[in-house]
Amino acid sequence: MNAYPLSTIATILGATFTLPSDPMIDILLTDSRSLTYPERTLFFAIVTHKGNGHDYIDDLYAKGVRSFVVSERQHSAKYPEAFFIEVPDVLRALQQVATAHRGSLKMPVVGITGSNGKTTLKEILYQLLHSRMRVGRSPKSYNSSIGVPLSLWSIQQTDEIALIEAGISLPNEMEVLAKMISPTFGIITNIGEAHQENFSSLRHKCLEKLKLFADTETIVYCADDELIREGLEDSGLLSRAIGWSRKDRSAPVFVRSVETERDYTLLRLTIRGGEETYRISYTDEGSIHDVLLAITFLQKVCPEVLSDKDAFAHLDPISMRLEVIEGNDEMMLINDTYNSDFDSFSIALDYMTRRNTEARPTVLIVSDIHESGTPPATLYARMAELVARHEISEVYAIGDELQEHRQFFSVPTTCYRSTDDFIASLPRTDLHGKVVLLKGARSARFEKIVRTLEKRTHQTILDVNLSNLVHNFNHYKARVPQGTRIVCMVKAFGYGVGSYEIARTLQEQRCDYLAVAVVDEGKALREKGISMPIMVMNPERSAFVRLIEYRLQPEIYSLSLLEDFIKVADALGEHHYPIHLKWDTGMHRMGFDPGMIDDLLALLQQTSSVRVASIFTHLAVADDKTEDAFTLQQLSKLQGVSHRLSAELPYPFYTHALNTAGITRFADHAMDMVRLGIGLYGISPIADEAEGLRPVAGLRTVILQVQNVPAGDTIGYGRRGKVSRPSRIAVIPIGYADGIDRKLGNGNISFRTVDGTLVPTIGNICMDTLMLDVTDAPSAIEGAEITVFDDTLPIERISDKIGTIPYEILSRLSPRVARRYFNE
Repeated sequence: MNAYPLSTIATILGATFTLPSDPMIDILLTDSRSLTYPERTLFFAIVTHKGNGHDYIDDLYAKGVRSFVVSERQHSAKYPEAFFIEVPDVLRALQQVATAHRGSLKMPVVGITGSNGKTTLKEILYQLLHSRMRVGRSPKSYNSSIGVPLSLWSIQQTDEIALIEAGISLPNEMEVLAKMISPTFGIITNIGEAHQENFSSLRHKCLEKLKLFADTETIVYCADDELIREGLEDSGLLSRAIGWSRKDRSAPVFVRSVETERDYTLLRLTIRGGEETYRISYTDEGSIHDVLLAITFLQKVCPEVLSDKDAFAHLDPISMRLEVIEGNDEMMLINDTYNSDFDSFSIALDYMTRRNTEARPTVLIVSDIHESGTPPATLYARMAELVARHEISEVYAIGDELQEHRQFFSVPTTCYRSTDDFIASLPRTDLHGKVVLLKGARSARFEKIVRTLEKRTHQTILDVNLSNLVHNFNHYKARVPQGTRIVCMVKAFGYGVGSYEIARTLQEQRCDYLAVAVVDEGKALREKGISMPIMVMNPERSAFVRLIEYRLQPEIYSLSLLEDFIKVADALGEHHYPIHLKWDTGMHRMGFDPGMIDDLLALLQQTSSVRVASIFTHLAVADDKTEDAFTLQQLSKLQGVSHRLSAELPYPFYTHALNTAGITRFADHAMDMVRLGIGLYGISPIADEAEGLRPVAGLRTVILQVQNVPAGDTIGYGRRGKVSRPSRIAVIPIGYADGIDRKLGNGNISFRTVDGTLVPTIGNICMDTLMLDVTDAPSAIEGAEITVFDDTLPIERISDKIGTIPYEILSRLSPRVARRYFNE
């Protein structure tokens, strides 16, 4: 583990002051929620558009952190034991420390960049190399201006090679990353559309990424990629580049053929003149591309690995997901069963701690970590220390090594020889209501535990990508002036994707407000540990007492509703209870008329039980450019109300009007707050304004049965499905009770098979099932997956077919459709 005296770090940063003591620092912290070892931590109070790290110094100091890098002067009297290193730019200081550490490393460093596949390639190389040498690598996909320095800091002096990712989203970012990484070797995966909005062309983006390799010894790429080849030539780097090719037989790695079966792929290659065949478990194009890059790199740097065909045959799937799954007996399962090493173990424990907003008992199910390069006693002692730091309630340890080293664990620990032994013990194991982290090596087959513990009421699953949700939140946050508060809509069960998981993620992102439709939605969030302010948009008089009990904030839209709420607040002894006043500026769907200001003020001035937290209106046509005059009129009316109330009320309040479409088109009218709805979920209400958004939800199911049906037969109720040729008809377990509109039957929509074939519906859609014509899709067999919509098969296909909006499709999905949440 790297450890530097604080005085050394201060010297790196140009600070010259005398310290009464000189603590050793081995943890660089940028996120206060990930604190584990306060006494060994140096906190960098980074200021970004997402937040100001200085706001968390109080909390960290109270938890024992004493070392800080800041750009805002702190009062020493308030923190008598703290050391503050003051710098002009905290992020730059973090990068300086990482650059200094990189300068001390003697092993080769591999810099990996590209639009997609960086993490997959890095993990493939790790799997192939780590049994032969000590390999340091970026945790997960830490490849940004903050992630890269943290990745470099994690590289140990004893490592023999380092694999570091570098990702950029803006021009001129790569120079900073290149100076830190200073790669010995470089690999570029591809150039795609990700973050394209910030570059003038794909060529521009390619040239920016290639800046990582300005001083690199060897660069690996796909020689058939003309864009990258031309970029290398324009950058003066082509003479240092080696590539694999399907076209050029003289390439160091020539691909003779790629034969993909259902569960594996055969790569027939010519490597430096010799013919080789590799069987790999990947079948998707992206992973195959990354394996070929890995082979090209290894034939140059570590050719002995290429003779180990067994290592290629046993490459594990690369999971960049931490899945949250609803378990039996009210369990929350966190599934991280593809990566097994100490770094990912630490990340998974940190994730578990953040997820556990209800302070439930926590359980760890963990397997042996193999081929870590660390002596087992050292490895499991460090693991046990982390377990204790994260206050895990109990541990179930699976494997001989864990059993041999169980004495290191200070929490109750039960050991099992195998996964099957653990599953056999489950009837006697109490996991009811607990948060359970499954962290196992692929060889431990923890997916068997997942299948046993997860609550499976349906084979149809809505996958919810919380990382994309965060991306969309920050996308819209960046569009409005800094300091503008954001209200996120999680009503209607989070637009159908799950209000609690969305709310918990937004609370972690420090969103300002949530908004729900009714009191019961807010109550459910409070009971699950959501503590941030929550507006109730349609409060019912009968629920006022419960609303106050759960500290929810009502939308008030009429004098009579306000009078009734004041009575309840008075009776409960409330003082300055926050309320939000809705104004009707032209939509005519509830709200005060602007002509009622005098009556409203008279009522407010007679009571101290309530206080106006905000006033707002609802825009009717912010998405329609032909109606901009009407929208601007609405905004003007609300501003008039705001000016009048500001003059009369003795306290400030927020004013807000912009919805998702309004944020996109009228950001200069953001006022104090904006309300983010469907855009949060990756769907733009404006057809040509979706650039930069990422879909959050994907719906998939499985084939229950495939039948061979002769020509002339009919399919389904009413015999509406006509078969004109001998056909294969698949049945999938999703129907109109799950939210699939009956209008989509009889060929009006198609879904996707695992090989990418689009297959149409046939016959009428039933309550619980529907039928697909899979005659032209050989991969469509019993148990195979069918995608209804996802990031490459847009949900708008469905809404457009039945003349509605994507909101309706999402919100109508039945609760019996399982929701599975994951972070990438």
